[in-house]
Amino acid sequence: MLPFSPATLLSVGEVDFVEALRNNDTVGWICLIFLSITSIYSLTIIFFKLLIIWRIKKQTSEFQELVDADGSWETLYMAAKRYPESPIAKLLKETYVECRQENWFEFKKEMPFDNRLEIAKNTIEGILLRTISQEESRLQSNLSVLATISTLAPFIGLFGTVWGVLAAFQALGHADGATLTSLAPGISTALMVTVFGLIAAIPALVAYNYFTTEINKLGSSMESFAHEIENAVRKQILQQGVKTK
Repeated sequence: MLPFSPATLLSVGEVDFVEALRNNDTVGWICLIFLSITSIYSLTIIFFKLLIIWRIKKQTSEFQELVDADGSWETLYMAAKRYPESPIAKLLKETYVECRQENWFEFKKEMPFDNRLEIAKNTIEGILLRTISQEESRLQSNLSVLATISTLAPFIGLFGTVWGVLAAFQALGHADGATLTSLAPGISTALMVTVFGLIAAIPALVAYNYFTTEINKLGSSMESFAHEIENAVRKQILQQGVKTK
C-alpha cells in the first residue's frame, strides 16, 4: 500500500517557507543569500531605470513640441537647457554651440562657399554621431547587469537544487525504511533555491526586454532628429550663401 494517495498529491496546501529555509545546509544558504542580494540589486536598478526612462520620455516629448512650433535656433538652445535628460535637446545644444563657435552661419571670404558647406556638414555629422553614442551609452548603463542576473540566477538556483537533492538522496541511502515522507523535506528545501533563482531572474529579464525596446525607440528618435538638424544647418548655410551672392 502506498504511503500517499493521488488525492494527497493533487491537493494544494500551504507552503511552509520557514521550515524549508530552516532545513537548508551551508551551500543552500550561500545560494539563497547570493540570490537575495542580486534580487534586491536588480530591483533597485529597475526602479531607478524606470524613473530615468520616464523623465527622458517626458522631457523629450515636451522639447519636441517646442521644435514643432518652429522656434528659432536661439530659442531652442535656451529651451534645451531646461531639458537636461532629453537626448534630442542635447543634440540640438551641441550642434548650436558648434555652429556659433565656428561661425558656420556667417559669410567667410577666405573659404569658398562649397568648401564651407562640405566642412560644416562633416563637422556637424561628427558631433551628432558622438553625441548619439554618448547618449546611447548613458541609456544602456546597467542593462548588462540585468542581463547577467536574468541569465545567471536560474543556474544558481538549479545548482542549489541539484546540491540539495543530492544531499537528500545521500541521507536517504543511510536511513532505514526509505519513504517519501523522509525524502520530501530535503527535496522541498532544495527546490526553495530554484524559487529564489526565478524570483531574481524573472523581473530582471522582463525589465531588460522593456528597457531595450524603449532605448531602441529613443535611439531611432535621436537618429531622426539628427537628420532634421543636419538639414536645418545645411538650409541655413545655403540661405546665407544666397544672400552673399
